[in-house]
Amino acid sequence: MSYHRALPPTELPPLLSAERIGTYHRLAPEWGVDPIELYLIGVELASSYMADLHFVEVTMRNAMNDQLTARYGPLWWANADLLDDRSQAAIAKAHADAHFGDGDRPGRLLAQLPLGFWVHLLEVGGHTGKPPFRQRREYEALLWRPALRHAFPHSSRRRDDVHATAARVYALRNRVAHHEPVVNGVRLPGVPRSAPGAYRSPREIHDDLVSLVRMISIPVGDWVAHHSRTPALLNGVPH
Repeated sequence: MSYHRALPPTELPPLLSAERIGTYHRLAPEWGVDPIELYLIGVELASSYMADLHFVEVTMRNAMNDQLTARYGPLWWANADLLDDRSQAAIAKAHADAHFGDGDRPGRLLAQLPLGFWVHLLEVGGHTGKPPFRQRREYEALLWRPALRHAFPHSSRRRDDVHATAARVYALRNRVAHHEPVVNGVRLPGVPRSAPGAYRSPREIHDDLVSLVRMISIPVGDWVAHHSRTPALLNGVPH
């Protein structure tokens, strides 16, 4: 695959911030291409990641919702005994954004919930309420063991393992959504920038993405891996 495409107008580079284009100047020798060409590769790579992320987000959301519905009913998201303040706030925002009414199907609200909501359900859980009535919502006992572990039948069945992979994929999603560079990889959530191994390479983060889908369904994960444009983009340059 060749990356010798037509360069953009000369007016583009000045419109990119010095900090943004500096990343590509720093990495261009490693990739063996011109900085502006690497910027265009990054745009294509982000587009490919976003297509892959579509299947991650939809399959994970539906798999998790199916299991929570089976355990707690279709209005599980309205059960204040299950969710912490952060999750309840996300539900309230989705409820308002969707103009959700009594006659609407739950799927209309669930579609408004961002990927971060579902990743948070895989965490340990936080608190709800105000003192002296503040209580902890233990997601391991409330959500993972009775329901969510069944959404990831091909995982290790350990909540923290699934969450770690999902959190890395969520970090990728945020970089792509905010048009941040991805050619230098993705920094691991909660890891200092200067720490050894702080970044997942572009190939590693793609592997995480496919692995997360395979935890839900091996055939679907294999299909995503086969049809993804990301490996071809990464193999098209000496990196």
